[in-house]
Amino acid sequence: MLSIIAAAMMAFIGVLIETSMNVTFPTLIQKFNVDMSIVQWVTTGYLLVVSLVIICSSYIKGRFKERHIFMAGVVFSIIGDLACALAPGFMILLIGRLIQAIGTGIVLPLLFNIILERAPIQKRGFFMGLGGLIVSMAPALGPTFGGLIVNFTSWRYIFWIVLPLMVISFFLGFSIEQITPLIQQKFDWFRFILLAITFISLTLGFNTVSQFGWFNLRLGISLAITAITIFLFIKVSNHSTRVLIDISIFKNPILTLGLIAYVIIQFTNIGINFILPNYAQIAGHSTAMIGGLILLPGSLISGLLNPVWGRMYDNIGAKKPILMGNSLFFLAIILFAVFSLKLSPIMIMVYYLLFGIGVNMALPNTMTYALTIIGPEKEADANAIFNTLQQFGGSIGTVIASSFLASGNGNNAAAVMQSGTQHAMIFFGTLVLINFFLYHYTFKLGHQVMPNL
Repeated sequence: MLSIIAAAMMAFIGVLIETSMNVTFPTLIQKFNVDMSIVQWVTTGYLLVVSLVIICSSYIKGRFKERHIFMAGVVFSIIGDLACALAPGFMILLIGRLIQAIGTGIVLPLLFNIILERAPIQKRGFFMGLGGLIVSMAPALGPTFGGLIVNFTSWRYIFWIVLPLMVISFFLGFSIEQITPLIQQKFDWFRFILLAITFISLTLGFNTVSQFGWFNLRLGISLAITAITIFLFIKVSNHSTRVLIDISIFKNPILTLGLIAYVIIQFTNIGINFILPNYAQIAGHSTAMIGGLILLPGSLISGLLNPVWGRMYDNIGAKKPILMGNSLFFLAIILFAVFSLKLSPIMIMVYYLLFGIGVNMALPNTMTYALTIIGPEKEADANAIFNTLQQFGGSIGTVIASSFLASGNGNNAAAVMQSGTQHAMIFFGTLVLINFFLYHYTFKLGHQVMPNL
């Protein structure tokens, strides 16, 4: 339990500070004299680096002791945190965030690996639900935390406040004992570079949408580069003897369909968590504190219920909680889309409660179901892929949400924000609707393999 608490605390801090800076963007824009397309890299760049580090987690776990992995992650987090807290300019702040992201990328998959190795199979849903609470509740608590800090002190205290918790986590990390034997393997740097080019190219490409629209040459070039690097990655993976990630798991259609649905939920979750605090401030003329607090009730209630949905998974299987969650998630997005031109703080709070419950019912249970289907011998690779695409999906979600907000129509900032929000919600709602079809075939195929799930 101490090892789970240590990893959970650091994972929570890492995910919390992913989104805590979102609510500070108007402040950072004024202080550092940068626009929204630049300042959003504080979140986008963070998520991008987290993604690239997580993709290495299967190799790292097999090569190094879990205690040493955890402590390295904490050290990176502390160094990055101090750089952000003391940053004299925007570039140092961004560098600090990227260093922090290395620590989060190390610790986040380790949390789920610790749970998968130590939790009994009959209680796996409950413990994975606790882990899912971290990745689903913390992004929503981030704006509340950041809003309170900005309203009463300075945005720099976001980093000072979490610093003692990181130090405590470091010492708790001594409780982590090694269970699996280590493997001396060679890291596949070439495939890692190909993936890095893929992720960076795709992120930069979507980042051009806010300025040049969806049909622009730069986006086309980035998509072409992405297609080429993915093709090369697959071709090299089929012959490589070095270790990075085992793509053979994608031959399992149940895991692949579940993974796509999982990424869509997280993509939408992070995108909407980016939109709402900015909507409240720019369109609703609320303070940064109000912009963060409107998400707090939904975050707390839905987060505290998260272990309940894990118990439901253990007792009645995956299908009902996941489909119920996706339905609530979809309903909340429809409400946001319909009323996006006149959303009051109370409306945002109510709709976000539905939104949060839906995310917490569907997201962790989808991951648990897919990892159980794939079997223990492939769990480390599948866990790495889920956590990588979860973070990368969040990165792209932030970029696309920012693009929609910047491309709205209107004569003033509030009208542009309202229009952009409506377009974003319609886009996100369409994706979540697709999830119903993905889940239909996921459970249909899964029932043939493991009827009891």
